[in-house]
Amino acid sequence: MNTGNDFNREVRQTALLTVALVSALVFGIVVLAGGDWIPGTLIVAAGLIGLARLIPAINRLCRHAPPTPPHGRPTG
Repeated sequence: MNTGNDFNREVRQTALLTVALVSALVFGIVVLAGGDWIPGTLIVAAGLIGLARLIPAINRLCRHAPPTPPHGRPTG
C-alpha cells in the first residue's frame, strides 16, 4: 500500500489532471457552440476519453484512503 506522502501526491496529481480535463471539455463545448465542428469535436472527445480513463484511478484512491485520525476530545 502507498505511504502517506505517496498517497497525497497521487491524490493531488489526479485532482489537477481532472480539473485540466474538465476545463478542456468546457473549452471544447465552447468551440463547438462557436461552430468549429472538427476541432471542437476532437477537444470534447479527448476530454471525455481522458476523464473516462481517470475513473478507475479515482475509484482506487477513494477505496484505499488511509483512515483519518479521530477529531476532538475523546468521549468518556
